[in-house]
Amino acid sequence: MLSPGEPLHASLDEGWLLPPPAPREAVHTRSIVCRSFRRDDGLLEIDARFIDTRPFDYHSDFRGDCRAGSALHNLQLRVTMDRQRHIVAMASAFKSTPYDSCAGVQPNFQALVGLSLGKGFKKALYERLGGTQGCTHVIAMMEAVAGAAVQCFASNVYAPRRAGEPAPPRVFRIEALIGTCHSYHPDGPVIAQLNAGAARQG
Repeated sequence: MLSPGEPLHASLDEGWLLPPPAPREAVHTRSIVCRSFRRDDGLLEIDARFIDTRPFDYHSDFRGDCRAGSALHNLQLRVTMDRQRHIVAMASAFKSTPYDSCAGVQPNFQALVGLSLGKGFKKALYERLGGTQGCTHVIAMMEAVAGAAVQCFASNVYAPRRAGEPAPPRVFRIEALIGTCHSYHPDGPVIAQLNAGAARQG
């Protein structure tokens, strides 16, 4: 079931503001989708899906004849996190892969359990799942999950609270944002407004 706003993510031909393109034809589409949830027990989860498709029929030496629009990759992860952004559980499913051997890598993903999705995660990710121990596409998906986790926790701050539910933890400190992007310039208006808001809150 789609949540409000999620149809925006599935609309490939609407909402583009780029200039009109030169004459062209589609050859490939890749999507990485991360959906965040708050569980009844207070844990947070991100379901991630990585899909590659080609818009034409083609032949693969490993998969035979492939129909237009069929998934070359359809890889799925569920990452369960505690309130400190530590991974407490991992689940995976490989619906479509280019090689039969791909599915055999899935037990290795359990090496990520216990890691923090905060600072240092990318280095730890490559240490555990780099090279033949992992899958380049799952690494790309987990990098997206780490970024989505920041928004997951931030969105959880704004989400309606249930009776008796503890306040959600803060997921960032203003000083950790300074200088990390254009809008977080140390002398810019965004940092000034964030500092003013923090001062009002005491």
